[in-house]
Amino acid sequence: MLNKIALEEAWNIPDAAALGGFQPGSLAPKGVIGGDLGANLLDVHGTRLEQMNENGVELMVLSLVSAGPQGVADKAGAEKMASTANDQLSAAVMENPSRFAALCSLSMHDPTQAGQELRRCWDKLEGFVGVILNDFQSAGQDGNTMLFYDDPAYDVFWATADELGAPVYIHPRSATNEITEKMWKGREHLAFSALGYANRVNMHLLGIITAGVLDRFPNLKLVVGHMGEHIPYDLYRIDHKLNRARFPQMRMRKDRLVRDYFGTQVFITTSGHFSTPALLCAVAEIGVDACMFSIDYPFESIPNASIDETVIKETLVVDQYALMASGDIV
Repeated sequence: MLNKIALEEAWNIPDAAALGGFQPGSLAPKGVIGGDLGANLLDVHGTRLEQMNENGVELMVLSLVSAGPQGVADKAGAEKMASTANDQLSAAVMENPSRFAALCSLSMHDPTQAGQELRRCWDKLEGFVGVILNDFQSAGQDGNTMLFYDDPAYDVFWATADELGAPVYIHPRSATNEITEKMWKGREHLAFSALGYANRVNMHLLGIITAGVLDRFPNLKLVVGHMGEHIPYDLYRIDHKLNRARFPQMRMRKDRLVRDYFGTQVFITTSGHFSTPALLCAVAEIGVDACMFSIDYPFESIPNASIDETVIKETLVVDQYALMASGDIV
């Protein structure tokens, strides 16, 4: 299977710790995830590219590793991290723009400033094809305030993404200290990619959809990874239970269901979830046009993600390549 495009692939700033960014040792000891996770995050044109060549990955879209600016509660600090990462990532991908592209990072403390930084990346930097937002924005003196983008105040940001045609990838991140203490203490093993990441991101995505954001901005496209963060498998129950007689103030268009947005404004990727039965279920629920290939490197293995298991998987890649070439999605 050739010409694969991978959309959720992590990279890190060399001086991430100084900016309050991700430190690989905070997630797991060295060697537990992908060998030398720190080195793999920094590498672009070495081992990463070699494995792309060996496994038929034509283009890799890179983004700053989670939580990025969303994990920085200080507004000025989050904005500095975003602009620094964007400058450095643009330079890195433009060393080989036929094989790499990028998603820009944004501080979401101020929706207007977020839109301005997106426009700077779009108009003044090179290599960007979309945005990555790592779930909610941490804020407040203790970092426990959570800013969500279904708030009407964020319409100024969504308007910019809609105008520029910049897809927004909503990626997981760790919970705040307060939420971790209240919900995950004693079950920390479930707080991350096994369960907690998906449960937090799917709430945020559904919040944005049901707030009517996609209706107000019909050119806006949202992407989530990990086979849809559980949503495709719950779509019947989600739509069945969002009863308008019970929730008359829900701002989503009254003539639409959540499932109606998939394939036109909402898309999922296979990042970090390489189950063929799960893929078949997702395709059955939301359609092949809503499903795209991805890896989640270096947290996941490029060879493992690239195994040819089904004809449907090959169809996803062909369709995704056509979408990308046309500019309809990233």
